[in-house]
Amino acid sequence: MQALEKWLARVLLLNSGLALAVSLGLLGAASPTGDLMLHAVALLGFLAGVLSLRRSRFGLWGGMLYYSVQLISYFPHGDGPAFSVKAGVSLGVVMRFASATVVLNAFALVLLAATLAVLWRRRQQPAAAQ
Repeated sequence: MQALEKWLARVLLLNSGLALAVSLGLLGAASPTGDLMLHAVALLGFLAGVLSLRRSRFGLWGGMLYYSVQLISYFPHGDGPAFSVKAGVSLGVVMRFASATVVLNAFALVLLAATLAVLWRRRQQPAAAQ
């Protein structure tokens, strides 16, 4: 299970590192300065990745939060509030409805499920075995 934890930590670090580089304008055009949510989520993911590499439980919880925020994007047709955090790699399933478009990030869903499995497994193990 430690190999899966290391792999998840590396993927989180790479994914959030790319998001941080894009949000700061190091890769491509810089995101709008008012998009503080993107910067915060990318930084959270990067710090969670570093903590996960050190086998900290807080790193796994941070990774869960990082993937949870980017799991669903909502774009209304016409006027109305939209919600979307495009931080890191996104492979989505697009669902078009009469009033809005909803995007489910399948990549974030898979990594969120894997992180949950690692946390569940850690919870089941005795403290001495960790």
